[in-house]
Amino acid sequence: MFLLTKIIYQMETFKYSLDKSSKKNLCPNCNKNTFVYYVNTETGNNLTTDFGRCDREQNCNYHKAPPKGKRGYLIPFLALQDISIKAFKLVDVNGVISIIPKSQILEQNKENCFISEWYLKTSTINYLNNESKYFNTDLTPFINEVRALKQPKQVEPSYHSLQLQNKLINQYNNQKNDDNLTAFLLNNFTFDEVQKASQDYYLTGANLCWNDATIFWQIDTSEQIRSAKIMLYNKYTGKRIKEPYNHINWLHKAIKEPNFNLYQCLFGLHLINEDYQKNIAIVESEKTAIIMSIFLPEFIWLATGSKSNFKFELLEPLKKRKCFAFPDKGEFNNWSNKAKELKTKGFKIEVSNLLEQTSFKNGFDLADYYFNRN
Repeated sequence: MFLLTKIIYQMETFKYSLDKSSKKNLCPNCNKNTFVYYVNTETGNNLTTDFGRCDREQNCNYHKAPPKGKRGYLIPFLALQDISIKAFKLVDVNGVISIIPKSQILEQNKENCFISEWYLKTSTINYLNNESKYFNTDLTPFINEVRALKQPKQVEPSYHSLQLQNKLINQYNNQKNDDNLTAFLLNNFTFDEVQKASQDYYLTGANLCWNDATIFWQIDTSEQIRSAKIMLYNKYTGKRIKEPYNHINWLHKAIKEPNFNLYQCLFGLHLINEDYQKNIAIVESEKTAIIMSIFLPEFIWLATGSKSNFKFELLEPLKKRKCFAFPDKGEFNNWSNKAKELKTKGFKIEVSNLLEQTSFKNGFDLADYYFNRN
C-alpha cells in the first residue's frame, strides 16, 4: 500500500510551491527583504508579488498563498502507522494520536507529512505556524474517500499509578541529593519556598534517563496522572540541556510501558481545585510555572508544556475561571489569536504582551524577565 501511495504522489503535479532558491524579496507587510515568492512549477514563473511567505514568522507572519489547488500543512510526527486500506494512525510530536484518512495526506516523508487544510480544520492537530504548500490533486483517485469513513473509535487515555509515582519519589529521595533543577532553585530562593513549590507540583528528581534529571507530573482535576515528562537542566543556569541533543523524554517511554495512550493535561492542573478564589496564570514552561509560583503566589500557575498546547483541549477545564496567559517572547500573536477563539466559546482569558515590550530575544519567558528584573 505504501508503494502504491508513493507512486500516486510521484504522479501528482504540484502547481504552486515556494521558491526554493535563496532569493529574498521585499515583504508587502513588513517591508523587509525576507519575502519568498510562490512560483508556478509548470512554467517556473513567479506569481504576483503579494503571493508568498515572509521568513520573519514570529515578527511578521505574512503569508498569502495561491487561491487554487489543495493546501496542505507540514505536520511533524513521531509515528505514522498504516492501520487499514483507508487510514493511518498518526502520533504527533506532542504524543497526540489521530486517525487520518489516507486521502488527506498529500505528501509523506520519514518524519513529517503534508495534511490537507480542510481536514486539519476539523481535527485537533495544531498547524498554525507550520509550513504549507499547494497541491494539484486532480489525479488523486480517492480524493473524496473521507466521506465514506466511519468516525474512529475514541481511544481511552492511559494513566500512571500513584504507586509508580511514590516509588520514583522515594528512590531518588533515598539518595539524599537534589536534581539539577532543584539545586538551581535552592540557589535562588529560600529552602521553605522551594519545598512548598516542590510539594505543590510533586517535583521529582530521577536518574531514569540522565543523572539528576527532573520529572514533571501532569495530574488532572481528578488527581489522575495523565503523563510525566523527564527533562535535564543545568544546575547553575537553570537552563535545559539541549546539546548535543535535547534532553527530554516521556516517563512511559523511559520505563517502556506498553500500549500507553498519551492524553496530556496542563502541568499543575490539579491545583485549581485547591483554591477557587485565585485567578489562573498560564505559561509555556513547567519550570517557569514553578518559579512564578514563588515570585507571584497570588496566582495559580499552570504550564502548557509547549507553545502548541495553548488550545481548547487542554484549556477546557479552565473555562469557568478567570485566566491570564503569558506567552514566551515572539508568541504573543499566536496565543492572542487563539484566546480570541476561546472567548467565543465562553472562556475568560486575557493574553499579556509584557514580554513583547522588552529587548529579550524570541523564546525568553516570564521567569527570565523576573530574574533579570530582580
